[in-house]
Formats: sequence, C-alpha cells, structure tokens
Amino acid sequence: METLTELDALRSRHPHPPTAGSPAEAEALARFGAFFESFSPDRVGGLLAATYAEDIYFNDTLKAVRGRHTLAHYLAESAAAVEDCRVRVLSTTRTAEGEYLLRWRMSIRFKRFRRGVDTETVGLSHLRFDADGRVVYHQDYWNAADGLYEHIPVLGSLIRLIKRRL
Repeated sequence: METLTELDALRSRHPHPPTAGSPAEAEALARFGAFFESFSPDRVGGLLAATYAEDIYFNDTLKAVRGRHTLAHYLAESAAAVEDCRVRVLSTTRTAEGEYLLRWRMSIRFKRFRRGVDTETVGLSHLRFDADGRVVYHQDYWNAADGLYEHIPVLGSLIRLIKRRL
C-alpha cells in the first residue's frame, strides 16, 4: 500500500518525533488542532508552514499529495470550497512508534452542495511529527460518503437509495 510505504520512508527520515509528555509534543498537537479548528483559506496560508513539514505526505481519503507546496494548493482550494468548516479533536492516542491517532468531529457547510446545511462527520487522523514538531505524515480515515458524497445532488441521491436497500 502506498500509504504504508510512505509511512515507513518517513519513519526512516524522521526517526525522532517529539518526546512523549514534552512541551514540544504538546505544542505540535496544539498547532495541528488550531490548524483545523476553523478551516479557512487565510488560516491555511498563515499556519501551514508551522504545522506541516516540507516533505509531508498527506492523504485525506479524497486525495493523496506529497510536499508542502502541493499541500498548500490543495488545502487552499478545499478551504475556498466551504462556507464553514470546523474540526474538534475529541481524543488523542500516542502509539508505541511515537505517532498519534486523533479522533475528531467535523462540522462542514459547503458553498455548492446543500447550501446552508451543516454536515457532521467523525474521523481519525494518523499523524507523525518530525523533530521540530511539524507533521510529516497525515492519513485521515473517515466516511466520505456521509461527509461529502451524499451532499452532491445526483450522487447523493444514489448513495441514499443504496443505503435504504441494504
């Protein structure tokens, strides 16, 4: 799997994430939470370099990108497509490998789909930080059907029909 290959490579290039319980660990997690707590184009531009490393691998289940420059473009486009998007981290677990699993709830209101309707979804982010506390690996796991696809006019109707028949 591409994602696991990327993770192994990043573990090799960044073998020393912040120490468990350290101020650097707390700061890294706080920066990540602040980045997504109010997801907007100006926040993406202002917080990206402090939050994500230059050699970031990012996969939100919709798209996989490599490199901070490419990520900046993708996230700016994503933020511009929503009227409002807020992510609240519900819990954080540190793994034995020094990585983090963050369970979150996202509230999103799209500009083009179901205007004025807030959509709620939950998900999980798998993160690895570099020694400076910037994210080098970001893999999201969430139900894109509930969080996005159901709100696209024709596709959403088909998904809801399929769900009713299951």
